[in-house]
Amino acid sequence: MVGLEQPEVCHEVSGKFVLAVNEDPDNVRLLIHVELGSGILISDEIVARVSESILNQLKRLNSEYANYVPADKQSPIVRLYLFGDALYFPVGVKHSYILR
Repeated sequence: MVGLEQPEVCHEVSGKFVLAVNEDPDNVRLLIHVELGSGILISDEIVARVSESILNQLKRLNSEYANYVPADKQSPIVRLYLFGDALYFPVGVKHSYILR
């Protein structure tokens, strides 16, 4: 995902992610589970930077997202996970990029 490759966040994340849609009917938004780089700890500042980077790239690359998704629903929900998280990013196992 190009949003995770940007200079402001690439040094903090591994590049692995899992896409989903938030199931809350009152707040349907893109939900992205992101693995942090080795030794990086979860923080609100990193969540904000990753979310902003993803949103900027989505709007830059996808005109339908930018023009048809309501502005208050465009910002993705980002959940960070420590490197090698057993549920989403187990070491040595090919992960799925989409949560079904």
